[in-house]
Amino acid sequence: MVSDSINSDTETQAAITSLNAYISSTNSEITTKTAEINRKAAQITEKQKQVYGQSQEIDDKIKLLDTRNKMLQLSIDQNSYKKKVIYSLLSVIIALLAGMIFFYAFFSKKMTL
Repeated sequence: MVSDSINSDTETQAAITSLNAYISSTNSEITTKTAEINRKAAQITEKQKQVYGQSQEIDDKIKLLDTRNKMLQLSIDQNSYKKKVIYSLLSVIIALLAGMIFFYAFFSKKMTL
């Protein structure tokens, strides 16, 4: 019986040692995995900051592009107005020239008669 209890104690000690080694290795794995998870989380956070910065830059560029489009449209409208004024003045000048030619021809025939 004494030898059974010694064997039992030896087996128990071996089982405890085995469990302690298993717990230690599991603890080591957990620590390693935690460090890896933290590293990946830091990388993800950095990537999120980069994406946020890039999206802000894109928004700024879109706003700038909209402003430039509005300025271009305003310039086109002003140029269109100026063309209308120029064409109106040109048509008035041509009408005056045509009227002068008509009156010259009309009065020159009357004077010869």
